[in-house]
Formats: sequence, C-alpha cells, structure tokens
Amino acid sequence: MQQQSSYARATGKLYLVPTPIGNLEDITIRAKRILQEADYIAAEDTRTSGLLLAQIGVHNHMVAFHKYNSKAKAPELVKLMQDGAVIAEISDAGMPVISDPGYILVQECIKADVPVVPLPGASAFTTALIASGFDAQPFTYYGFLPRKAGEQKPFFEQMNEARATSIFYESPHRLVKTLNNMATVIATERQIVAARELTKIHEEFIRGTLGEVCRYFDQNDPRGEFVILIAPNTAAPVQKSWPELIKLVDEQVARGESKKSAIKAVAQANRVSKNELYEQYHHS
Repeated sequence: MQQQSSYARATGKLYLVPTPIGNLEDITIRAKRILQEADYIAAEDTRTSGLLLAQIGVHNHMVAFHKYNSKAKAPELVKLMQDGAVIAEISDAGMPVISDPGYILVQECIKADVPVVPLPGASAFTTALIASGFDAQPFTYYGFLPRKAGEQKPFFEQMNEARATSIFYESPHRLVKTLNNMATVIATERQIVAARELTKIHEEFIRGTLGEVCRYFDQNDPRGEFVILIAPNTAAPVQKSWPELIKLVDEQVARGESKKSAIKAVAQANRVSKNELYEQYHHS
C-alpha cells in the first residue's frame, strides 16, 4: 500500500491541470495560478496549447508530451521534479489523462514518489452527460472507438446490453459511418444524444432515437467534435427458445460472421451459456 500527501514536502510535484473545452471563462482561478507559477507546462500539442495559454494570459515554458514521445519523455520530467521542479500537465482541451497519455507520467511519478496533484475542471463527456437527460449513474466512458467497423462492433454489442449510459467521442468526418455501423447492432428505437461544440457558440444537442439521429445527419453535415451518448438498456431480456437462438446465429453467419463469433454474440445478447448454445447449434 502506498500513501501520498500532495502537500507533505517542498520538493517538485506534478499538477494535472484541466483547460477549457471551448469557453475560455471555464478556466479556474487555481488552474491559471498553477499554470503561471509552474516551472514547466507539459502539453500534448505546444502550438495548440500555446494559443490557448496566450488567450488566458499565461506565458510559460512548455515541453511537448504526447503519445509519440511519452514513454521516453516521462523519465526526463520525473527527474526534473525530483530535482525540485513543478510541472503542470495539460491536455489539448479538458481534463489531462482522459484520452491522452498523461497516465504514463502519473505512473512514473507514483513509482518515483513524486506527489501528483489533480485539479478539478471541465471534461467534454461529463458536460454532455449531465445535459443528456439519461441516468448518470452508472455510466461507461469509452473514449475514442476504433475506426474500422469490424473493430467497433464488439463495443456496440457491449453498449447494446449495457444497463448504464454509454459514452464515446467521434470526429465529424467519421460520425455518419459510425452511427450507421451502430445501427447494425443497436436497435434504431434506442434513445441517443449527439452533443457537439460543447460550451462554444454553436453548442447543440441532437436528441432522439438512433434512427432519427442517423436520418438527421443524412440531411445535415456533421460539424465540430461530438460526444455520443446511448441510453441504458432498460428492457427486460426476452427468453428465446433454442430454435430461435439458432436462427439468430444462422442470420449472423449469413451476413458473413464466423460461427464462433456469431454464437458468442447471440449468447451474450440473450444471456445464455455460450457453450450450451454451441452444443445446441451443432446438434440441431
């Protein structure tokens, strides 16, 4: 077991500092002070962050810390903190560590007994969640999904059965394909929310069934970064007979799925034993 007191000693430390996701007024007084006083600011994209920091009146020395250099850079930053430096780590927007490599730096700090101090602040997925109208407890956040349809499908199968609100991010140029792929797994009557441009001038929430939202974006080009939220599955599971389940497996196989993956998917969706369905399928 390891205990940490962020204020127990006067050596260097790591501050995890959230930045605005759109509206610059969302920077906190404490966050701005830490960014001004830190010896270094570790940023994903120093150009993007440089513009943001200049807009909120912060001019400080930045170092690049992103997914391509994080494993090599983290030990260097930890050494600076062990020598007494204070480093503020920021994301391009919102909370550091959420969908960025900040966790690698946090892990290295914990190993080296360097204090890690998190600051509260803006995050796109929680901002969307509280305005979605869906139950916020529990929820599952997936970050960015894989780009290929086949790799997305297992995630949508999880979301389809989830008793929690499901949340993920998507870019505007991939949104329509992702929604259409979702509709091959999740019923088009399921309620979803597509939130875009949060805290900005063109903030918008598109609410409706999956089918309605798909049709909306067939007629309106997606613009801005999106947070997609899927309502929990509150329907009671329907108990199907073995012949009905076998028919569902055959339908997935006819669509190109392997028998193994089709049996697994049907078993999960209908909450039956995969092994038992396998036996029933191959002896039918």
